Amino acid sequence: MASKTTRPEGAAEEARQPEKPLLELEALRKQHKITQPVFAGVCAANNWKPGRVMTEEVFLRAVTAFTGAPMDAAARKERSHAERR
Repeated sequence: MASKTTRPEGAAEEARQPEKPLLELEALRKQHKITQPVFAGVCAANNWKPGRVMTEEVFLRAVTAFTGAPMDAAARKERSHAERR
């Protein structure tokens, strides 16, 4: 017969991560004062449509990745070539 292990009361609650609130893209843009051109670029690069909701963390990671990315393919090639040296 299989034995069942029991957890002390409240252990399941401690293991559960608190859910982060989901906010609309436009609200996140205004909250973090992201300019309209950068916001449009982030949305286009990630194929996000108006009305999408997400956590603040995901949004900020996408904005950081977008603003830190090279502007054209030539810059990307130069950068990757320099990294290989």
